[in-house]
Amino acid sequence: MYMKALGLPALLVLSWPSLAAAGPIADAAARAEALQADGKTVEALEALDEAVATVWQEGPLAFRNVAVVESASGFGVYEENSDPTYRPDERLTVYVEPVGFGYGSGEETISMTVDLALENATGQVLTETDDVFSISASAPEGKREFYMALTFEVPFLRPGEYKATFTVQDQNSDKTGSFEVPFSIALPVAE
Repeated sequence: MYMKALGLPALLVLSWPSLAAAGPIADAAARAEALQADGKTVEALEALDEAVATVWQEGPLAFRNVAVVESASGFGVYEENSDPTYRPDERLTVYVEPVGFGYGSGEETISMTVDLALENATGQVLTETDDVFSISASAPEGKREFYMALTFEVPFLRPGEYKATFTVQDQNSDKTGSFEVPFSIALPVAE
């Protein structure tokens, strides 16, 4: 009994530093909550922006809103393809929003290259191409609303299920990430 009572304070002492040093993200969130409680909405949003910037800089290159699309005309503006089945030589377009990329200087502040690999349903890589896409854009540092529309011609492969794997290298940092999209190939149209 004496040891159990002694163990609890020791446990609290051991865990206390981790509670006190929550980190920059938790600190920014707490600051934002206090500012919001004081009615300082703009300052609260700025504190949250600091937390987002920390996640952006320290996190890996990642991707959100990955979709096979009919068309894409802007950030968050795309028409998703409800049936990603293609015939050989048709164009397949993928909409994706990368996050966590770095910023360069000069005209092209966002710069990425993309490799493409196609796999069959058993995971066999049928084709790989390095640097098939090269994306550059001018944007002020901190602008996070960036998207890519990656289009390739579906090769002449046997009808069936396939997967396209995109590997993205950020040219302004050492970050690399990848994402996949499934699609199907149908029989070519008879002429």
